[in-house]
Amino acid sequence: MNEVTVSVKDQDSFIKTLRNVTAESHQNLEDNPISRALLDPDVTLANYQLYLSKIYGVILACEKQIFPLLTDIVPDLGERHKSHLIIKDLEATGMPAQDTAALPLHQFEFDGVSEAMGIMYVLEGSTLGGKIIFKHIHEKLGLTPETGAAYFWGYGTQTGILWKSFISVFTQFADNSNDQPGIIDSAKQTFTVIDNWLSGRNS
Repeated sequence: MNEVTVSVKDQDSFIKTLRNVTAESHQNLEDNPISRALLDPDVTLANYQLYLSKIYGVILACEKQIFPLLTDIVPDLGERHKSHLIIKDLEATGMPAQDTAALPLHQFEFDGVSEAMGIMYVLEGSTLGGKIIFKHIHEKLGLTPETGAAYFWGYGTQTGILWKSFISVFTQFADNSNDQPGIIDSAKQTFTVIDNWLSGRNS
């Protein structure tokens, strides 16, 4: 992994450093054609289903690989499962169950809890952007949480609260672990990993 030098005095400076270091890889993910299509004025149901079909493998991989390592660190982890919402949305918008059952699963490569927390940061952060995507998808495709937009609705009215509670745990872990560089580098790589996965550049 690339080395990142971080001097952290408090929560705000750590998050600011993390955002600065990951800004380019984060932007690259947002610029991925499959991601960008979701916010296109002419977004189609096919665009929407393609994104969900791709991101499902990442979200499920996080729940299978990352969550077990963090059960003693993130106290409300049970509320953060979202892969089932993707299946619900795909089937609600017409994808047959046999097709959703065959969706590919990503495999994260990481070493230890610090890197797992970096991955978790990226995926939890996506719930904030999901609110913007939900609004757009609702306006353009007419979908609601009940009719195919449950994943981007995410935690609904609790999204902000759950994000703040995660950041509190996340920054406390970063301080206690004394491995801020490892966490930040993992988050940076996770944006790239997801970008590559969406584009089929890895398996």
